[in-house]
Amino acid sequence: MHIFNTRARTIPVAVFLLSAFLMACGPQAPSPLPTRTPMPTFTPVPPVEQAPIAVDEVPVAEPEAPAGEDAPVPQVPVVEVEDETSDAETPAEPEPVETEPEAPAPAPVAEIVVNSAMNVRGGPGTNYNVIGAANAGQSFPVTGRNADNSWWQINYNGQAGWVFADLVSEQNTQAVTIAANIPAPPPPTATPIPQPTPVPPAPEPQPEPEQPAPEQPAPAPAPADNFPFSMGEGRCDPNAGMTYFQGFVRDSNNELINGVCVHVHFYEPRNTKCSGCDGVGQGVWGFSPFGGPAPSGTPIEIFVVECDGEMLEGGQTQATGFGNLTPQSPKWTRVIADSEQCTGITFYRR
Repeated sequence: MHIFNTRARTIPVAVFLLSAFLMACGPQAPSPLPTRTPMPTFTPVPPVEQAPIAVDEVPVAEPEAPAGEDAPVPQVPVVEVEDETSDAETPAEPEPVETEPEAPAPAPVAEIVVNSAMNVRGGPGTNYNVIGAANAGQSFPVTGRNADNSWWQINYNGQAGWVFADLVSEQNTQAVTIAANIPAPPPPTATPIPQPTPVPPAPEPQPEPEQPAPEQPAPAPAPADNFPFSMGEGRCDPNAGMTYFQGFVRDSNNELINGVCVHVHFYEPRNTKCSGCDGVGQGVWGFSPFGGPAPSGTPIEIFVVECDGEMLEGGQTQATGFGNLTPQSPKWTRVIADSEQCTGITFYRR
């Protein structure tokens, strides 16, 4: 590599041009001989060994700007080298998802389903008053039971009612406990017991006594009717919540008997039931035809009739039709002034 001295070559040329200019402007003079410009010398430059430089330590060369000019200095971009040993970005842990606990399944409802038409009573027994009726297929929530599981307490239209367990089907009643509000049983109603009519012995001829003989009871008069049943009066007491009628059927020995049909009538035929039917008790019959208090002034007739046709649960009604309603006993009659319960109305088979 050789370096030429360009400045040494430039000076002779400038001198030559200046001389020519002066000669042209002044008088003509003989031209001087040109001076020979010495040739430039070549100086060898030894090679310079450079130490190896790291990539990120490369110096930025700043070239010389030409004289009289401000040349822009090129910038060498700095190379950034990634550190391969840097730790990789740790992925963020997923946030736990809150789940709502599942709602517990609702407990099964204890209930009964009525198998056939039946009475609903105010307590667990046939000695309690009838507060209403239930038809086959109806279901009611169970709210309690009695001690021997023979009666179920139900929610009957917002009030506590009782149904006989043998006439219904239970569902989910395993956890049902004894009811805490079992009403006290009503006091027993005194039932008049008919006494047999004494038959006076046949008179025997006797000597005339010194004193008159004691008077003998007169024989009972023969019945003025041909009914196969006679009637004994019951008693009626105020009951503002329910008007109902209850009684018995007995034979000539005062034994309770079942299967005798009794009819209740007010304004028109209403209901026929048989004694001992529907699980009400030996020889017992009962009616609660109003489902609550009876209207004041309602005339009531109750009498024995022939059992004619099929006797359904709950008896015969206007919907099912009646059998022969010819009275087989005197009629027990009453006009309701205020709501009351009438019990002990007994019919006797002759």
